Amino acid sequence: MTDSEHLKFAMGAVRSVVKSLKENIDERSKVEYKSKFDLYTEMDKKVENQIVDAIQTKYPEHDIVTEETDLEITGSDHVWYLDPISGSTNYAHGLPIYGVSMALRIGEEIKIGVIYNSVVDSLFYAEKNEGAYLEEKKIFVSEVENIDKAIVSTSFPYEKKGRAENLEYFNEIAPKVEGIRRTGSVSVDFSFLALGLIDGFWGVGLKSWDTAAGSLLVEESGGQVSNIYGKTYDISEKDILFSNKEIHDDMLEMFK
Repeated sequence: MTDSEHLKFAMGAVRSVVKSLKENIDERSKVEYKSKFDLYTEMDKKVENQIVDAIQTKYPEHDIVTEETDLEITGSDHVWYLDPISGSTNYAHGLPIYGVSMALRIGEEIKIGVIYNSVVDSLFYAEKNEGAYLEEKKIFVSEVENIDKAIVSTSFPYEKKGRAENLEYFNEIAPKVEGIRRTGSVSVDFSFLALGLIDGFWGVGLKSWDTAAGSLLVEESGGQVSNIYGKTYDISEKDILFSNKEIHDDMLEMFK
């Protein structure tokens, strides 16, 4: 199976749940809480189950890592990473800023990344060494070089300690950039970074399903990905910095 065939499958799987997500966002789906602020909706489970079923039918030998369910990991060389709704809190409140994120890692490399972005109602995707795309258009990160002219975004984790830590970073970075945005969906942030609409993103306490697709999308659009200390990005990294490459070193200085 080629990477392109995997990409076609992933794009189809993500597209298959979009209509249902749009139709149900105003229904205030039943909400449950994993912790004080960490919620999920009926649609998180519905989308997850639909895509997991598609993967298990098409590729029964592949492993799957997903946000809402701990599935058995067999040690397959092929691992799918799925965030059924990136921005569940937004979605639960009827705020149409959310995404669906799906990636495939083969061996040590992420080969496929697909993100649905509800704000532009479009699919972003990337294949290793083949570039990044918004629908059929090839996309690139911004060319902003000066940190004081950069717009960056961030996400805050659910845990109290992580929120406090990131607030310190926020206060350090805010005076040095043109602006900071927070969409509430890291997948939306990553797709906007790949499209050149923002220039950098940092986050703490993130999971593999949050960042896998976005890391490839940003790299293939010409950006740079690492942890907040400059170490090469790894699927297990929780504290990450993605950028247009031009402002990467300047941002790393702020985490020292």
